[in-house]
Amino acid sequence: MKKVISTLIGMGIFSLALADGHLKLEPLPDKPPQPKDNPTTPAKVELGKFLYFDPRLSGDGSTSCATCHTPQDAWGKNQVLSPAYPGNEHFRHSPTILNSAYNTLQFWDGRAKSLEEQAEKPILSPFEMNLHYDLMIERLKAISKYRQMFKKAFPDEPNPINLKNTVKAIASFERTIVCNDTPLDKYLKGDKNALTEKQKLGLKLFTGKAGCIQCHNGANLTDNQFHITGVPKSKAEDKVLTKITRNFVLIQAGFENPEKIDRDFGRYFLTKNPKDKGSFKTPTLRNVALTPPYMHNGAFKTLQEVVEFYNKGGGDVPNKDPRLKPLNLTKAEKKALIAFLKALTCENVPFVEEPELPDYDKNY
Repeated sequence: MKKVISTLIGMGIFSLALADGHLKLEPLPDKPPQPKDNPTTPAKVELGKFLYFDPRLSGDGSTSCATCHTPQDAWGKNQVLSPAYPGNEHFRHSPTILNSAYNTLQFWDGRAKSLEEQAEKPILSPFEMNLHYDLMIERLKAISKYRQMFKKAFPDEPNPINLKNTVKAIASFERTIVCNDTPLDKYLKGDKNALTEKQKLGLKLFTGKAGCIQCHNGANLTDNQFHITGVPKSKAEDKVLTKITRNFVLIQAGFENPEKIDRDFGRYFLTKNPKDKGSFKTPTLRNVALTPPYMHNGAFKTLQEVVEFYNKGGGDVPNKDPRLKPLNLTKAEKKALIAFLKALTCENVPFVEEPELPDYDKNY
């Protein structure tokens, strides 16, 4: 191992910035950006926490935001495909909301530009939370504690219980689900002992031979762009109910004969541009060791499988990102790369206990 490390150093592979000076790794800022029309306040965060955990934001009162983005699973879901509204199956894996406040786009296909916009979409979706917005508002109005909390969070509005403020509160809460005390952050801030020798080798591979930094860069280890990598289908994608959900999404997007499309093509479903066929947003790698399985469809159970996939140069599909080439990593290099990926885990991953939710008013 020492010989390999010294060889890499001699080759000049170690660098936190590539030769063009643009792609680099950075410590995560202490506070994420926030929109001007929704500044974070304690009252909004507290309201958002209650709403995040409240299953009454779903049609049958069974599903909350926390159902698919669970604190115990590092704010993702450790199952192949996301949970769905009862009687349905989802067709994509649940990404974590941990540090999602730093993303410039949300969802695997990037269809939401903000956490506010993201929070709004699942509520109405018939295979996610399946609740009409007007019915949701009437439910919230029938709970005195929520009437008080909305008034406190949005004191300048005469009728603060509305969809806009509901998603603003949820987004404000999600912006507090952040952590930046990983060994990598400490290393980048000057603590050269924060990484082990194996992790340092993994870092050199990440920024050099393995080329991971080409897409996983910046403070949140994502370029927030879309790439075709050729991830194979997961068995769960061939379930009848999963196919039905995918067909529904295609019909809503204006596709004819959706049954002829046998897999999830990601951003293509949104743009209908053939160049986007099979393109998905680069996920953050922060806390990646805590959020298996991996990829948009949960196709890979372990980090070892992910590394093997990229070591082979990705999948065999048309329009694959030309940067994906066989890496020819040795066994020692693969282990070092995985060790580095584990160094992206926060020491203190935020955890929030589900609050005691208020009942409907008996005399409403």
